[in-house]
Amino acid sequence: MAAATASLDRFSADQRRAEAVLVRAREDHQRILKLVASGSATPDELRKAVETLSIAEAESARAAAVIVEGEKRLTAAERSLDYQRARLHDMTIEAPFDALVVRRDRDAGDVLTAGSSVLQLVSLKEMWITAWVDETELAGLAEGQPARVVFRSEPDAEYPGVVARVGREADRETREILVDVRVDRLPAKWAVGQRAEVYIKVGQKENVAVLPAALVVVRDSKTGVMVDDGGSARWREIAVGLRGREFVEVTSGLSPGEVVVSPADGRAGPLRDGQRIHTK
Repeated sequence: MAAATASLDRFSADQRRAEAVLVRAREDHQRILKLVASGSATPDELRKAVETLSIAEAESARAAAVIVEGEKRLTAAERSLDYQRARLHDMTIEAPFDALVVRRDRDAGDVLTAGSSVLQLVSLKEMWITAWVDETELAGLAEGQPARVVFRSEPDAEYPGVVARVGREADRETREILVDVRVDRLPAKWAVGQRAEVYIKVGQKENVAVLPAALVVVRDSKTGVMVDDGGSARWREIAVGLRGREFVEVTSGLSPGEVVVSPADGRAGPLRDGQRIHTK
């Protein structure tokens, strides 16, 4: 580009010189014509003036043609520069987003082929937790539902999230679907692929009777609790509504004032129906 531009500048200077010579030749030609007419100049001087004018016109035309040629060379150089820049861009590997490199598949000096993997990147702008959910819960799932994420590395901490995508294909063996939950905030230490539990909020009710989820047990496909019946443990079947991580809604089967006890005896295992208990 620099060489083509310099050549064009030199051609322009030559053209200006040729035009100046042409102007001088035309002036001399007109002067000689007047002198010949008055008898002050000879025909030989006129012939030399005409020859000089013809040479100046030819040089001016040649300079104009050289300018056109120089402009074409400059255009070709510009196109070549654009092509080389495009090649350089194609040879420069750029990440499409700010990311964390989690895997390097090639080392310096390796020969690559088109389409081969070089690096594996993870965008830190948005992190998802992929959860498996039983297909029976599909009707209650929707994008935008709030969720809580508990990482195995921090079982006592909860991180807020929201349902970003609900899968539309169930696993043919497990009958589960994939639900992607976007995590709004990550723990200080995390790793791609680590396990976590996801709790999705599918509904909410106010002013309802609830029990700690640990007190609710299932026996023979029936849901129930152990109640204090005059100092003895009695099995009571109940109907439940919304289920959460800590609490379960009780829709029927219990009356106000009844005492529900833990279904497990810390010394002898699960409580038996009619077993004597002592409540504090």
